[in-house]
Amino acid sequence: MKHLLAILALSVPLAAHADFVGNPMVLDGDTMSFGEKKVDLFGVHAPTITQTCGETGNVWSCGWEATLHLEELVNAGEVVCVEVADSGSSTPLARCTVDGVDLAGQMIDAGLAVRDETLGDDYAERELAAATEERGMWAGPFIDPVQWAERYGCACSARKKAIAETAALLKGEETAE
Repeated sequence: MKHLLAILALSVPLAAHADFVGNPMVLDGDTMSFGEKKVDLFGVHAPTITQTCGETGNVWSCGWEATLHLEELVNAGEVVCVEVADSGSSTPLARCTVDGVDLAGQMIDAGLAVRDETLGDDYAERELAAATEERGMWAGPFIDPVQWAERYGCACSARKKAIAETAALLKGEETAE
């Protein structure tokens, strides 16, 4: 059934129907919010905002880096997302682009997300290239983001709240200028 969903998701043209359009707030490396509605990038898992990667003496905040990278991609233009699958939670899975460029694919290319193997092989070649070239998380040891979340959970709410408050403050300053 999941493979069927992936095939159906690939067959839906992004321009045909956009469920979310605009400039979302980035919550972590694979989650954005359009106002009150959250969206997860289809086909990938990024480290939670608090996840670290690397080994003793060379640990880095891969979750924070993933968040910043997605934010940089999102800031390049208007984001268009098409809901393609139900995640089983209140947050839908969506294919999202900026100027036609696939955000999930860009996260994979940077080595700041891994593909969700349960949803198909969409990003298999791109993930292999990132791993071979040791980009992002692939430069050293890391725990798969899903396993990290299962093992450590995510104490992200305080940091996400701070990000939201900072974003609101910055938007208020831009409006005042």
